[in-house]
Amino acid sequence: MNYPDKAFFERFIRGMLRVEAKGGGSLYKFINRLREEGIFCKEQRINGDTFYFTAKRRNKKLIILIAEELDIEIIIREEPSIAGWLWKYRKRFGIPIGMILGAGLLIYCSNIVMVIDIEGNEILSENEIMAALEECSVKRGTFIGDIDFYKSEIYVRSCFDEIAWIGMRHTGNRLVVEIMETSEKPEMRNNRIPCHIVSSKTAQITKMSVTSGKLIKQEGDTVKQGDVIVNGIWTDDNGHMTLYHSTASVTGIYEEDMTFFCPSVQTDRTFSNNIFEEKSLDLFSFKIPLTFEKKTFSDYNLKIQRIPMTLFGKELPISIDKKIFMEYENIETQLSNDQRKENLNHQMKLYEENFLSDCKIIERKCKLIEKETATVMTVSYLIEGEIGTEKELFLKDDRKPYVIGSRKDN
Repeated sequence: MNYPDKAFFERFIRGMLRVEAKGGGSLYKFINRLREEGIFCKEQRINGDTFYFTAKRRNKKLIILIAEELDIEIIIREEPSIAGWLWKYRKRFGIPIGMILGAGLLIYCSNIVMVIDIEGNEILSENEIMAALEECSVKRGTFIGDIDFYKSEIYVRSCFDEIAWIGMRHTGNRLVVEIMETSEKPEMRNNRIPCHIVSSKTAQITKMSVTSGKLIKQEGDTVKQGDVIVNGIWTDDNGHMTLYHSTASVTGIYEEDMTFFCPSVQTDRTFSNNIFEEKSLDLFSFKIPLTFEKKTFSDYNLKIQRIPMTLFGKELPISIDKKIFMEYENIETQLSNDQRKENLNHQMKLYEENFLSDCKIIERKCKLIEKETATVMTVSYLIEGEIGTEKELFLKDDRKPYVIGSRKDN
């Protein structure tokens, strides 16, 4: 079968010989002998007593042998080719070994995941998606044939409500993860669901502002936790029932106790200034250690750095990975009474800033209890704040309306 690139293959891959043969009367015997031996000659021409032709490089020894038998003077020039170059350096074992290793590396790099590109993500970060992919064993260095694309897509999609569609494909050693995220849902307001306004605390009502619903309690009344303040059910004289979404702002005075604890011996975790670096070469996802010394800390923080190598601004799948181990130690400190009180006051201040900032603290009573191992402070607050909260009329199990004074069926 003839191929369009056969001449190119013969000349530059296998190699060709350019031969000049001089022999006077024996020249035609030489030509006939070449034909008998099956040596195919191309580009033949005779100029005087010189025969010019080209032949395959593998016939070189046979041509020389025939010329010696017939006393023919020949000049052989070998055309540059890959086969000739390999034969010339056949005793240099590093070249074939390097070619074998290079071919093996090329095959290896073509069948593992070298680069993971995530496209279409705006809400989710790449680190979140990469972490989900690693849970189903999809990461750099994974053999592409071992990846179950269908199961991986289902798993990643199940991990995030923000993903509407996900597709995974690979082009060579590049894995592409395409994501379509869900549109942001509008804020839902339950301002039409029938509900009561009930008390979240046992308190005395000080102020009320009702915009919807039937008022049951008055200012100055005392209510228990769970008592209905504004009713969402209205019944007329004919027995017809109307359900409302009650809306009200109810302020009351209530008591609240909070306990704070401070141990007499405080343990602080501090950095000891001891650092150990462990380096490795990430060569096409194959880890080659560069640090052979091993040092372990009982307590440490780990920081990982990756320094990629670049070529013409493009990041290569080769990098230097650093693991920085920072040692920490626990130091115990005996606190004095003043220091413990200061710590408790600081805890109380943080609690009031975080949880009571919208309330008015009318009174604060503190009680300290000294123990051998700790100091306990109990704070009794008298607070004025919002106590009204919404409670839906319909229960989720039987969808029956909740009527004031009725018992819930067991």
